[in-house]
Amino acid sequence: MTSPVPEPGSRTRDEVRAQDESGALWLAPPLLPPWPVVWLAIEGGPPGGQADGLVRIWRLAVDDGEGEPRPETVTAGFDDPGGRRAWGRFVACAGEILERHPEARWVHCSPGESAMVRACARAYGAPAGFLERLEEALFELLSRGVRRALRLSPEACSLEQLARLAGFHWRPDRLRPSGPTGRPRRVLASADPVERAQVLRESEGAIAEDLMAMRAVWRWMLEQGPREYCG
Repeated sequence: MTSPVPEPGSRTRDEVRAQDESGALWLAPPLLPPWPVVWLAIEGGPPGGQADGLVRIWRLAVDDGEGEPRPETVTAGFDDPGGRRAWGRFVACAGEILERHPEARWVHCSPGESAMVRACARAYGAPAGFLERLEEALFELLSRGVRRALRLSPEACSLEQLARLAGFHWRPDRLRPSGPTGRPRRVLASADPVERAQVLRESEGAIAEDLMAMRAVWRWMLEQGPREYCG
């Protein structure tokens, strides 16, 4: 079934209605890939320049939709500038999952994850066919999942706000300016090993929370989404 063509001006009206209805208005059934899926979250910038001084973390988990997923985390320590060794560990882990679950889609939140994968593959290399297989499996949650099924108010367009709509409870410091996005940048101004260890722990906790939040949004869409197109 094809999606109905919206009437002229309907986007503006829908956005107003969405804002009045707690930030989201269902437009269509959510078209999400079947289980299993692989959750993917990455923290850090692409290789090169100032980004190499930041924490870089890869977290992924296979989810069959039944039991709890078992996440795996690959962290680039401060003795791994640019995360070259961490990238190698991620490629090995991801390659095994691609072999075990060749049909699974890899769900990530935004374009940043796919851009990071491409940048690291260019900088550090990857086995033949790895990048093509992984890019084909990637599924961007916000653009391909959420925004095709929901009209969102501007306030609800981030993972943080969407997860809250889905009933997910973030840690209290999540939405503060000094939250996960700002933490890794502290290491650029400090060589204190104690502070760096704390930054690593906080960043790993934040990215683990991102995976749980994506899963909460996914399940909320499956449970609350309509079965037919909304007129």
